[in-house]
Amino acid sequence: MFRRMMALLVMTAPAVPLAAQDIAPIISPGQAAEGIFNRSRMEEQARRQRERQTAQAARPAAMTPQDIARQKRFCDNRPALREKYGADDARMLKLDSLCETAGY
Repeated sequence: MFRRMMALLVMTAPAVPLAAQDIAPIISPGQAAEGIFNRSRMEEQARRQRERQTAQAARPAAMTPQDIARQKRFCDNRPALREKYGADDARMLKLDSLCETAGY
């Protein structure tokens, strides 16, 4: 009777493999090395580009002679601007700090 139940159980059980196996793609060692090399080159290039963008953002643009003359004109007009906007205006405080930094 035990044999009959086992036979019946085996016949009615769904056909499921005992251990599912993944079929890995066939890649040669050369292809694997090439992929690793290309990925490292791309990561290095991205890192350099990020560093370049960070360095450009941190470096202020060089002032032209026209910029210097304009800055001097604004710094020389501070008393009139202070009278117009008030001494505690945020723009005046910013202008005062910029003029002090520039040496005017």
